[in-house]
Amino acid sequence: MKKITSIFLLIILSFSSCESDLDINSEWEEVTVVFGLLDQSQEKQYLRINKAFLGDESAYVMAQISDSLNFLPQNLEVKIERVSTLGNVLDTRILVDTVMLKDSGTFASDNNIVYTFDTDDFLKEDKLYYLTITHKNTGNIVSARTNLIHELELMSYFNNPNFKMGFYGISGDFTSSSVEWSHSKNAEMYQLTMIVNYTEYGITDTVIKSIQKDFPLIEHDGSDEYIQQISGEGFFNFLAYNIKKSSTVNRRINDIDFSLSAGGGDLQTYMNLNIPPTGVVQERPIYSEITNGYGLFSCRINKLQENVSITTTTKEAISNHLDSLNFIFP
Repeated sequence: MKKITSIFLLIILSFSSCESDLDINSEWEEVTVVFGLLDQSQEKQYLRINKAFLGDESAYVMAQISDSLNFLPQNLEVKIERVSTLGNVLDTRILVDTVMLKDSGTFASDNNIVYTFDTDDFLKEDKLYYLTITHKNTGNIVSARTNLIHELELMSYFNNPNFKMGFYGISGDFTSSSVEWSHSKNAEMYQLTMIVNYTEYGITDTVIKSIQKDFPLIEHDGSDEYIQQISGEGFFNFLAYNIKKSSTVNRRINDIDFSLSAGGGDLQTYMNLNIPPTGVVQERPIYSEITNGYGLFSCRINKLQENVSITTTTKEAISNHLDSLNFIFP
């Protein structure tokens, strides 16, 4: 479940008068928009490089034209350097362009160009990374820098093969469970995702299915340890509201996967500034850590804990209390 996020700078200017028309579009200016998050937990790294556009037609019309969004790859040199804390360049990667499938929408999807490189052993958590984009035709240079988030450490209970997570006790009451982790250097926000796996037995086939819950973001407040509580009642309601009732299948609960994601400080600031405004003032400031451009170049990391067992008592309670979902036990 990996997602690639894109950012564009959309500028819409119009002016009309009952007596005269005025063309206020200024001369063409090269404006580069960058979006990239380095994540050493992934096999490949991706970077979006687009151009802001301004013209006489509707912005929605121009946004559907890929030439309005993309620079010609042959006109760009894109490189990332691994740099020591003393400023010495230790290694370099030249990114190559590729086309990635993109859902249709406001922006053109026919030529969705991204820039990529293999992670290999290039990304080291204790080093800095400098991005340089050189426009060969104009000599314009766009640059940015980021550090990396150190490895995430989930609670040691997960290393115990006998550990089981429970949401219903032998006394007949809901119980809570929790997921704990230690703060990782350079992380400024965390989000835990819970994936509940179950088997569905149909008339003709058997299918493994999953449902996913994203918990609220937790911002780093200086603590060394963090915890996400999961109430028993909340867990049962999550199943009840996200699995459709059916009289033609039986189901059996399997286990749980947890995915912990962490984001860097620049990503945190960018997300906070892009929360939909609720007050009278609707305009939001443009945030950018890109030199001679706009956008975001930051870091994130993911930690996946798979196949966390569920207690027998919880499985039996799911069968008894969510009988309309046809969960069977044992």
